Amino acid sequence: MRLTYFGGPAWDAGTLPARGRGQESLLFRLAVDAGAAVSVRALSDDLWPVDAPDDPRAAVQSLVSRLRRALGSEAIEAVSGGYRLTLGRDEIDLTRFQDLVAAARRADDPARAAALARDALGLWTADPWVPDDFDWARRDLLEDRAHAERLAGGDHARVGAGAVGGERIPAALTPLIGRADEIALAEAQLSDERLLTLIGPGGAGKTTLALEIARRHSPAVFVELAPADAGGVWDAVATALGRGVRLSDGTVGQAQGSRERALAALAGRPLLLVLDNAEHVVADAAQVATEALRVAPALRLLVTSREPLGVPAEAFVNVGSLPEEDAVTLLSARIRAARGHPPEAGEKGAVTRIARRLDGLPLALELAGAKARVLSIAEIEDGLADRFALLDRGPRTAAPRHQTLRAVIDWSWSLLDEPERDALLALAVFPDGISAGDLREVTAAFGLRETAIDDLVDRSLVQRSRGRYRLLETVREYGLDALHRSGRLELARERQATVMAQLALAQDGALRTAHARPAIAWFDANEENLAAATRFCAGRGELEVRLARAQLWIWQLRERFDLLTSVLNATAGPADALASEADVVVAAMAMLMRTMLDPTTAHLSAQSVARIADAAQGHDSELAAILPVVLRGALRARQERRGDEPWSTYLRLDESELSNGPAWSRAFAAVMNAATAQNNGDIDTLGEASGRALDAFRRLGDAWGTALASQMRSEWLMLQGRLEESLRIADESTQALVGLTSVSDLLQQQALSVSLLLRLGHDTEARERVDEMLARAQADGSERAVAQAAATAAALELVRGDGAAALRELERAGSLEQQQALAGFPAQVAAWQESKRALALLLTGDAAAAADALRRAAPVAVRTGDQPIMSDVAVAFARWFLAADRLPDAAAALAEADRLRGRADLSDPIALPVRDAVRSAGRDAAASDPADLTALVDRLDAPQAFRM
Repeated sequence: MRLTYFGGPAWDAGTLPARGRGQESLLFRLAVDAGAAVSVRALSDDLWPVDAPDDPRAAVQSLVSRLRRALGSEAIEAVSGGYRLTLGRDEIDLTRFQDLVAAARRADDPARAAALARDALGLWTADPWVPDDFDWARRDLLEDRAHAERLAGGDHARVGAGAVGGERIPAALTPLIGRADEIALAEAQLSDERLLTLIGPGGAGKTTLALEIARRHSPAVFVELAPADAGGVWDAVATALGRGVRLSDGTVGQAQGSRERALAALAGRPLLLVLDNAEHVVADAAQVATEALRVAPALRLLVTSREPLGVPAEAFVNVGSLPEEDAVTLLSARIRAARGHPPEAGEKGAVTRIARRLDGLPLALELAGAKARVLSIAEIEDGLADRFALLDRGPRTAAPRHQTLRAVIDWSWSLLDEPERDALLALAVFPDGISAGDLREVTAAFGLRETAIDDLVDRSLVQRSRGRYRLLETVREYGLDALHRSGRLELARERQATVMAQLALAQDGALRTAHARPAIAWFDANEENLAAATRFCAGRGELEVRLARAQLWIWQLRERFDLLTSVLNATAGPADALASEADVVVAAMAMLMRTMLDPTTAHLSAQSVARIADAAQGHDSELAAILPVVLRGALRARQERRGDEPWSTYLRLDESELSNGPAWSRAFAAVMNAATAQNNGDIDTLGEASGRALDAFRRLGDAWGTALASQMRSEWLMLQGRLEESLRIADESTQALVGLTSVSDLLQQQALSVSLLLRLGHDTEARERVDEMLARAQADGSERAVAQAAATAAALELVRGDGAAALRELERAGSLEQQQALAGFPAQVAAWQESKRALALLLTGDAAAAADALRRAAPVAVRTGDQPIMSDVAVAFARWFLAADRLPDAAAALAEADRLRGRADLSDPIALPVRDAVRSAGRDAAASDPADLTALVDRLDAPQAFRM
């Protein structure tokens, strides 16, 4: 052989006459296609892949002239448009090697194929010499060697001519964490479809995932499109395909471009072609995909992009945020790599929060983990307040668009037109995103085209899931920063608050109808949107009032009294500035809330109430109709109130004032009167008003009103001894309340059902209900919910006679002192629980501690003015006196309990032993003189002899 490259370049077994990189590369390029003419263009592309000379043709001609002088003029022949090396292919070891491998692969006889393959391998005496920038040639040689080794070993599975080997896919630098589901879906898609696009936002790890998939599919070729510009996709594909492309370009005179050469190379190949980062050349990539798939039936295409190609039969795998567990694992691994040890036990909570705040985006997690080399985990978490400043440096070898967090979003931002950018900035001021149902109103408020946000979904900048459009938090922060820098942030926030007030007001009307559940779901889904709007609107006049008005009822349902009070106090204007329905309702509600907090408030006056009532007449709304009636009732209650008694005890609404009012307002007045009657032991009014209210709310379809009226009705039925009917209505009320109101309200209703089950003797079912309550309270996590569920569990144990078990349950609820220290903890619940503690201590034989508990419970119950609660405490006194063998005092306490209730509660299992004892002694509890709770406390200190 005259020209050899295995073990180093040589000419006639001696030193290569060519001198310098240019001549060596030119000779190598001509040798690869020995005997065929190679065009000047092909030579120029390979000799100078970057920084080509100004006149490539002249530069090639100069190199050829010098090489001819070195080898002899006859070695290189000038042909039309190019040059040809005159050596035969058998005279060059590389081409001889390749021809032997090709012949082996074509051979039908396995023995013949093995012999040819062994001859080829015999030429591979050492690694081949290949010039710089000719990696494609080295890959092709390694591929041919792999085929030869396989055939020489007897495995004659046919592979299409010119197939490209898996060596073209780079090895992974680090193990892939997560993405098992995406890989499984991609494999399934590729088995059935020919074009698969991995679609997702920047930094989600689409390239990493594509490489992982490609390693599983040999042969495969990876095409990096990030450096390509419009019109350059075919060039990038042709370059990546390597020798197979260049062979098709070898013959001068065919006038083929990159497209023709690439298609010729792909034809007939069973290949996975990966087009990475196609979003900025998506139209060209779509054309390449369409043509390539038509020409090459065995071809499969795997594309990564931030938007679809839009090609028929395109399949997708969404590559989004990592699940939290995988995100934490990835971040922990990068932290360990950066500082030499994984997060410590005390740091794991912060690591989880960081992963969550970074949206589970792999690139962001990588950048954050690398910061652990110089920052503590706590410092990284704090630094996320300005995440773009924190994550400002990535690996030097990464593409520029992946070196910082800002660069990732900048890349996507640069691909947007102005309407798309405006849509992204608009969505940035909605922390909760927006629902599909609100899309038209939001786009109109911001002057956007209706399709703008859907366009951003296609570009993977907006996620659409479960009917909502959302930005990843990182993208949202980018948008807010862009708004701030452009001076448009305040205008955007004003538009957001305006449209949220409009949308919320529409949903508010549905809260008092059969459509309450979807309306409440809307408020829940937009909680952060509304909170952001409320903060922005502070002190902004009319807009602040409208937004407060739109949220009043949902705050009431959710028992957000702290928010309700603070916003109303800041929002409500003077009673003579009532131009709109929102003004009237907000002013009335503010006056009512102030009265509840301070019954002596000067805000509640006949003149101010009259002004609100007069203004309300001009507005046909349920709240505008009912609130003046409630305020007049509050004014009368304050006038009738004696001493420090709760004013709500005297709150009675004049329903005749609503004779022509909205049906809902009339139903609400009835249920309020039922509640006052229940609180005051007015059983007749409770029965009549609760019946009317329940019927009215059922006709209206208001689930919340129906549930409240059902609770009142169930209490009345229980006192009538109609326990089965009472339980049915209580259970219906519980079902109606699920998802409508607070967990505490729901637990209160469930406690009523448990009490009824115990009265009916259904202890097993009562236990099951209590377990449900405990689980629900645990999930809610609030002290009030836990205390309510624990007290109900304790009541169950008391009926069973197990005082120790009851005390264990009450330990979950905390002491009376602890409960009183909690802001907003209901005094009624605290007094009720303390009475249960007294009964439990009594059952364990600790009468002194039980008496102390009663001394604590009584004054708290009296201050509430809640007569059913006071009645429960009186029953506990009766049990204590019975245990002390003081039957007259027990009868007096029982009489007080019955008086407070409005009638004897004959099915109460806690009171039954006292009733039986009084009856056995020939006494009549109803005829006994009741003693109020204060007097009962005084009687605790009288001499006693306990019988246990």
